[in-house]
Amino acid sequence: MILEKFSIFNWKKNELVFVIGTVAGIMLISSWQLAIGGMKTRDAQRKADTELVARALGRYFSDYAHFPPEENGRIVSCGREGQEICEWGEGPMIDQDNVQYLPKIPRDPWAEKGWTYVYKTDDSGQNFTIYSGLEYRRDKQEKTGLTEKCSERVQCKWFVKN
Repeated sequence: MILEKFSIFNWKKNELVFVIGTVAGIMLISSWQLAIGGMKTRDAQRKADTELVARALGRYFSDYAHFPPEENGRIVSCGREGQEICEWGEGPMIDQDNVQYLPKIPRDPWAEKGWTYVYKTDDSGQNFTIYSGLEYRRDKQEKTGLTEKCSERVQCKWFVKN
């Protein structure tokens, strides 16, 4: 038996179309799965970020029996003696005695696209909610019926509250 030298130029047209179609299909499915994986990863980060801030707020509450105030969806507990607005992605979150509750307040993974977290507290300072958007539309933990916006074009779909 004589082995012929392998060459794709010897393939028939239908064999070549089949191989190219199969490779293209695998690449298409793989890129779609990678995109979904990216969405799920960013959403997991959003949930972890909001829960991290909630724990820091809980420590603050245990010291002062109220949560820090909010202004325009941001926590007021940074800067000079904790009296300045905390920008998402900056910090530290501190109190008037400069006790640090969080070294850096997280920011949304897509902050550069305008996505942001939103902090809300009631007038008494006894309750808070931190909202975030979610990318993956089939997330089983998505909260429905929320009216809060997490950017100009992003409806909040997740929250953590005390």
